[in-house]
Amino acid sequence: MIESEDRPLHESAAPKDLVFRNLMGFRIRDILLVSSPYDSYVLQEDGFLSECLDVEYQQLNLSAAPWITQASTGTEGLEALSARPFDLVITMPRLGEMDVHEFGREVKRRHPGLPVILLADSPSEAVRAKEGSKESQIDQVFVWGGDVRLFLAIIKHVEDQRNAERDMALAGVRAILLIEDSVRFYSSYLPMLYTELVTQNQLLMADGVNATQRLRRMRARPKILLAESFEEAWNLFSRHQEFVLGVIADGRFPRDGVIDPDAGVEFVRRVKEIDPDLPVLIQSSEDSIALKAEALGAQYVNKLSAHLMEELRRFMQSSLGFGDFVFLMPDGREVARVRDLAGMPEALRTVPEASLRYHASRNHFSNWCMARTEFALASTLRPVRVSHFESTEGLRAYLTDAFGRLRVESQRGVVADFSYLDLGGEEAVFGRIGSGSMGGKGRGLGFVNALLSGLDGGGLLEGVRVFIPSSAVVGTDVFDDFMKSNGLSGLALSDVSDAECAAAFLKGKIPPSILGDLRRFAERVNVPLAVRSSSLLEDSHEQPFAGIYRTCMLANSDPDPDVRLQQLCDAIRLVYASTFSRNAKAYLEHTPYRMEEEKMAVVLQRLVGRAHGRYFYPDFAGVVSSYNYYPVLDMSPEDGAALVALGLGKTVVEGRKAVRFSPGSPHTLPQFSSAADCLENAQRRFYALDLERGRRATGTALDEAIVELGLDVAEEHGTLGPVGSVYSPDDDAVFEGISRAGIRLVTFAPILKSVSSPYPSLLMRLLALGREAMSAPVEIEFAVDLRPAGGGPRIGFLQLRPLSIDVAAADLDRIIDRSGAEAVLCKAWRAFGQGNLRGVRDLVYVKPESFDRSLTVAVASELEMLNRRLTSQRRPYVLIGPGRWGTSDPWLGIPVEWHDVSGARVIVETDLGDVPVTPSEGTHFFHNMTALGVGYFQVHRREAQGFLDFEWLSRQVATSEGAFLRHLSLEKPLEIWIDGRSRRGLILKGASGA
Repeated sequence: MIESEDRPLHESAAPKDLVFRNLMGFRIRDILLVSSPYDSYVLQEDGFLSECLDVEYQQLNLSAAPWITQASTGTEGLEALSARPFDLVITMPRLGEMDVHEFGREVKRRHPGLPVILLADSPSEAVRAKEGSKESQIDQVFVWGGDVRLFLAIIKHVEDQRNAERDMALAGVRAILLIEDSVRFYSSYLPMLYTELVTQNQLLMADGVNATQRLRRMRARPKILLAESFEEAWNLFSRHQEFVLGVIADGRFPRDGVIDPDAGVEFVRRVKEIDPDLPVLIQSSEDSIALKAEALGAQYVNKLSAHLMEELRRFMQSSLGFGDFVFLMPDGREVARVRDLAGMPEALRTVPEASLRYHASRNHFSNWCMARTEFALASTLRPVRVSHFESTEGLRAYLTDAFGRLRVESQRGVVADFSYLDLGGEEAVFGRIGSGSMGGKGRGLGFVNALLSGLDGGGLLEGVRVFIPSSAVVGTDVFDDFMKSNGLSGLALSDVSDAECAAAFLKGKIPPSILGDLRRFAERVNVPLAVRSSSLLEDSHEQPFAGIYRTCMLANSDPDPDVRLQQLCDAIRLVYASTFSRNAKAYLEHTPYRMEEEKMAVVLQRLVGRAHGRYFYPDFAGVVSSYNYYPVLDMSPEDGAALVALGLGKTVVEGRKAVRFSPGSPHTLPQFSSAADCLENAQRRFYALDLERGRRATGTALDEAIVELGLDVAEEHGTLGPVGSVYSPDDDAVFEGISRAGIRLVTFAPILKSVSSPYPSLLMRLLALGREAMSAPVEIEFAVDLRPAGGGPRIGFLQLRPLSIDVAAADLDRIIDRSGAEAVLCKAWRAFGQGNLRGVRDLVYVKPESFDRSLTVAVASELEMLNRRLTSQRRPYVLIGPGRWGTSDPWLGIPVEWHDVSGARVIVETDLGDVPVTPSEGTHFFHNMTALGVGYFQVHRREAQGFLDFEWLSRQVATSEGAFLRHLSLEKPLEIWIDGRSRRGLILKGASGA
């Protein structure tokens, strides 16, 4: 033992308070945020960023939180840096006309030493940015996934880099060494690690602790040192060995400039030779490392585990000393648990000798003290060995005495976040209930709310009032509490059906922290509501998750507030359950994210529309996007594309018959070129919310309140006239308006063909506004009320999200020209998507000889089972079949949902007999397909639009064959090329094709 027993431990338990006041000498107080207005809004507003910073700085007894100055372009950013000093620059990739790497170089040239951080929108963008970061002198690249904790982690990470060495020398502050070269993974790890550190400090804030003690503990928290290579990691460990609390290492990372698959094991081997008791965790996707880690006395976790973050958190708590001290027997049985240092002496007096020896021999007591900033006591206990004592009782007496000399009370401060918004009022309001992020949809709505409030004319554009329907967002922290308190994670991540998952979630209890708010909400709000998903990853730049999660429409009309509360809680539960639906899981498999990274916020939004007797719906609703995927005739891609329908927008998002037009060319409607086309393509039915049916509905029966009605009902309500036309059999013609006898159709001709109609130009203005604010093409969901009570027409802004478009299109002229006829399997003159897809060896097609339009539901069922098998084997495939894929009308094509075809890399649409079918553009199905890089080919041989070699397909030996489908596993992979500029697509049979 190095400490004499007659020396009072309390004198050495901490350095003088003055020393702690000098810790964290470098603090970030002024941040320059260079980003588009939308990106700035997301970072500053979502998740209470400003409030979080205020609370943190208040706890640290500092005068003010960092001041954030926003610049919208690189040029503005450089001008701001010239005007006054900043401590940190955070930039997004889109900086107007200036390239982000050029911006980084210029910042460093003018201000050497000023840290510059780049936030990429996606892992792929981060990799590209990382490759150019040395040249541009950007200090660090992170991936922004919508979690505001990353922003806080960046601030702490930069401060730790500057303060670590000095704080270690001054007060012996400890550090966790993180070795990880993957931008995506350290962007996930650092927020979690820092959250655990903050949580740990909160646990130490007990009643009766004075400001000086609180300041000491907050400032002496462990640092996190990030290394991305073997050499960088070893340099950090060698310099700070005595202060390293633990190591978290990847299995493979750069060593001598190249990726070394054994770098992690070799690093741990060297560390363990120096300090055998140091806690170490190796995380890798290769399970073969597990045995090597065990042999070295290190722990292991699979990097691909669905519970990766939970296992990292468990390592911090059990091995690094965070959380409770759990006394275990050597066989793993728990015998006691201590929450804080004050409770340790009592536990030490009673725990079994075997448990005492178990923990003392592994330095668990020292690690636990270090995590609580009791460095002197930790240093005193670390060299103590069981062998130093004649008996275990002597060890017990020593430890009891050591901890008994310290009195540290701890308290976890819980701040209840209460919010009530009167969504029943006429004035639009926006706010939140509960803490945490607002999620993607909530961020977009909050941003638009702020954007519209700054418009001249009080939100009037083209004589139409543009507004955000009154909304409240239930934050993601409530979702976390719901999952944890009801123990639903295990079931949710398992392979249960959607119905089983929903049933389990409906039994869950809503967290008490918001139940009071929801009760008051239900007591005062009795207007129809939409309860909508707003996940962290939803509506991001590269993964929109459009239509993946659930929306519940509530009549909210029962006079009993308890019934309305039950319906509201059930709707929230069902949205939570949809986070783990098969569609969601299938979608996530094709993104860089894991299911456990997804968190769900919920938007409670007043429905746009009016009541017509027992039915409630808007005059029309739809979606409009900046880019037209299907420019025909005189349209251009930049004219945008809109899809609108009478009634609720469910008609549009489900891919049913609706009116597609280009806001820049609203008079061009090729789908209505003839009377026959109008009869075939026009909307004949619409969706509405049945207030009577939904009055008492609960649970999954909530969906039954959405009903489909005929146009005769709309005519009775007076809503068909502004969007309707009539087909006259006598004249075999279609006439605008509904004044004459005939078949009623929804064509929107009265709105689109009238020169005085404000709506096409209004949509173009909204697209321009959104694109300018987000520095990217956008998609907007909206609903229109033409005759609201007490005012003129209104358009409700329901959602704003970035439109996922990869602008880099390959030039395929040379490839197509050189392709011989024998090598071509499929050639399409209307193809969507772009790039070169390789490695696809499987092909599934609907057998032409077996196809029957009346059996498309059976085809979809057979395909779902085949898709599940192929995706479980990680075998992507090309899918070929007739008609519109993803339609809700089984007579127009195969009525699949996304999870039925989630493994397809390319979908080929062939002729559906003599029935002309437009593809699924504008629907969530098509949007997700585009966002995930899935190609879509139209091969309509009847119209000479492409070629497909069915004879070659029929000659290939089938791996499996069902009633409707053939599955081919090819010896050589297909070569798939798509040119997004010319809309041409090509599939080559490969070397083995003949």
